[in-house]
Amino acid sequence: MNPSWRDAVLAGLGASRRRRVPVETLAEAVRRLTAGHLSDFEFQDRLRETLNALAEKGRLRLPKARHLWDRRTGLPRYVTAIRADEDQRQLTRRQTLAALRNETAWEPTRMVAFAHTLRTRAELERAVRVNRYLRDRPPAPVRVPHRERALRVFGDEKALDVHTRTGLFGGRITLDDLDCFYCPEPLPFRSFSLNPDETAGKPLLVVENSSTYWSCCRANDTLHRYAAIVYGQGFAACAAERASDGLQEIQYQVAAAGIRYFGDLDPTGIAIPCRINRYREEKQMPPLAAERGLYRALLEKNRPVPYARCQKNDHDAARARRWLGRDLAARYLKNVHTLRWPQEGLSTGDIEAVWGSLLTHA
Repeated sequence: MNPSWRDAVLAGLGASRRRRVPVETLAEAVRRLTAGHLSDFEFQDRLRETLNALAEKGRLRLPKARHLWDRRTGLPRYVTAIRADEDQRQLTRRQTLAALRNETAWEPTRMVAFAHTLRTRAELERAVRVNRYLRDRPPAPVRVPHRERALRVFGDEKALDVHTRTGLFGGRITLDDLDCFYCPEPLPFRSFSLNPDETAGKPLLVVENSSTYWSCCRANDTLHRYAAIVYGQGFAACAAERASDGLQEIQYQVAAAGIRYFGDLDPTGIAIPCRINRYREEKQMPPLAAERGLYRALLEKNRPVPYARCQKNDHDAARARRWLGRDLAARYLKNVHTLRWPQEGLSTGDIEAVWGSLLTHA
């Protein structure tokens, strides 16, 4: 076996990310060495000799089936690289998975039905932890928030966060099975009364920023327009799932009916509630509605500012029309490319004037 041919083939095998390497790829690497000095027949014979020699030394494996060989050239269509370290890692992995599947005493009512079908080490290790909890759970377990249970079962308080709706292992194990419940992060809110009989039937108002939240709370303490004012905590905190879960809890506490939203009058400020609404529609929940009275007052007071950062990616004229209505949207869209209207443009007095006029005409 020519050492240079051997080295070229081994280099080709090592350069391949896949273990199964087409022989044509190896042939191209070797042809660079011959530079046309050999006939095709001589080249094929020497390459076949090199591949056979490397197979005998355990560096590659030749295919056994006849249809995987080229009858014309007498060469295999591909060879399989033998990588001792990788083979040992795979063997160790298979042994570890087999031990997890077969040497675990699976809990009989839930785990035994599917544990043997789990394929990855991460899934099996997660299953072993769940199995230990189910096997040792007390006769009358106390239901706790999901992060408390996650810390006990997995040693990671966030381990169940992505499984709160669909459960683990394709829904085979639910939060109920683990004696816990989804506990969403709370949204701050303030109601004009602690008695739900007084707030029942009134909507919630979600406000994006802290200063306007304070002003709306002051106005609502006087006029009782909304069951509660909810602080949306801006774009970062108002992730659709968290916002919707937190709002459901507040609605329940104050017996509210419906939810309205007031934020900055700019592309991002309009995008926030619309993104939340897409999520709510997917979950068959009622959408948020725009507090158009406050948006109208914001435009009429007219204290716009230039953009501190680009919001072009959030700009959508059709979305603005759906959210604000055609008349308000027309006034907004006229200057939106250069100006934005922060919700802080309205004071407590401005908000009271808007809500007070609605009470007067009611």
